[in-house]
Amino acid sequence: MMNNSKREFHEMFERTYGKIYLDNAEVFSDFFNELETYYKKGTVRLADTMDTFFGILYQRMFTVINSQYNFDETYIACVNNHMQEVKPFGDVPHKLTQQLKRAFVATRTFYKSLTRAAEAIREAPSLHMDEDCARQLTLMQVCGVCRGETGAGSCSQYCIDTIASCMRNHIQLSDSWDNFVAAIDKVADRLTGPYNVDSVVEPLNIKISEAIMNFQEVGAEVSQKIQQKCGTLGLKRPSRSAGYDSEEDNTSMELKFETMKMGGGGKNRKHKKVQERVEQQQHLTLEKLIEDIKIKIKTTKQFWVQLPYQYCNNDNISAGPSDDGNCWNGTTIGSYNSPTFKAEPTETPQISGQIHILNGLTEKLRKAYHGQDVEIIDDSEETFEGSGSGSGDEENEDTSEETKPEGGDDDLTIDIHRIEEVSLPPVTSTFRPEVVRTSSANVNSMSLTRALIQFLLPMVMVWFGGAIKDLL
Repeated sequence: MMNNSKREFHEMFERTYGKIYLDNAEVFSDFFNELETYYKKGTVRLADTMDTFFGILYQRMFTVINSQYNFDETYIACVNNHMQEVKPFGDVPHKLTQQLKRAFVATRTFYKSLTRAAEAIREAPSLHMDEDCARQLTLMQVCGVCRGETGAGSCSQYCIDTIASCMRNHIQLSDSWDNFVAAIDKVADRLTGPYNVDSVVEPLNIKISEAIMNFQEVGAEVSQKIQQKCGTLGLKRPSRSAGYDSEEDNTSMELKFETMKMGGGGKNRKHKKVQERVEQQQHLTLEKLIEDIKIKIKTTKQFWVQLPYQYCNNDNISAGPSDDGNCWNGTTIGSYNSPTFKAEPTETPQISGQIHILNGLTEKLRKAYHGQDVEIIDDSEETFEGSGSGSGDEENEDTSEETKPEGGDDDLTIDIHRIEEVSLPPVTSTFRPEVVRTSSANVNSMSLTRALIQFLLPMVMVWFGGAIKDLL
């Protein structure tokens, strides 16, 4: 998107302003580079970038319009000091700054929040289960088999209670995660509405040209005011103008801009229609991507509290609810009654850190939603890899095959060091989801750690975050 905008900007300004633009092209090139730097690194302030750009543009235009006069550094400094007072560009700088800030801040916060939340949640499987959990899993999955009293398998609620106990620390993430999902959804609405970055970036050439034309209209008035403030300028010796096609002297010393040619012949109209179709397709692509993100992320609400139900919803792990009375309840074959005592979660630095990150990202998204400044600075490379479209500032070729550290995956020891690529099933938004029970050929094919990874839907954010970045 930015590359298209730069190309269209250069083509229009070269066609419209000719040599004067080419002589000052670095002003506009630097402006686009600053916008890209903000989006990629967050190390510049957009308001300062806009002030600097229009300040330099004002200075350059003032000297060109008054090219018959001599200037020194002191006088130029005085010219700059009175820019806000004379408002040479009208209200274009203020409006464009507000539009760019809201759109860029919201878009960058959106994609960075997706990727950083994914990084935080990616650490969840590395939280080791305790020995009590291992004993409970052994009792649920193995002891009945050893005694030959499996019945239809472990009782469904028994399995759910066991997994919920094992994952009591992970489930602490639920509220913070759900708040984050709600904030992402709100900002996504902004990005397809008033903060749409397409609608700001693509017409930059028109808006900046409008500012220049405003200056043209009031150029004489601005020059007069500046001379009143900064002193009378001394005339240069007249010389041949370098900015025109004619070989004759430009005795009037006036700035001559070519008039913008809107419309034109059949060829121009055809080219314009092709461009409009391409731009419309790009706009739809970005909107569709954001809508896809909204759908995917919203399905992860209550993900953590639902995980025990998802894990136990497998014929080779537990019996169905209809088999209650003919299932292993931890002691014998029969009915299962949930214990009145529930193990309390323990505070762990890892979970606390993830909660802190999610809460911080939610606050940044709230600010972006309200059009406020958000600071997310990248002082190093992302610590996780994205997909082929890139998840951070560095693009990667592909993550369809993730790096698999060596290590076993044992149901009893709960080894979490091996992360396997798995399909991501949908998660409903109710507390106890109605899901179709699954089965597999191997009763040991679903360890608790593998289940956590398999159902870790937030990991789709790595791809989506990078996809947003690459469209811009």
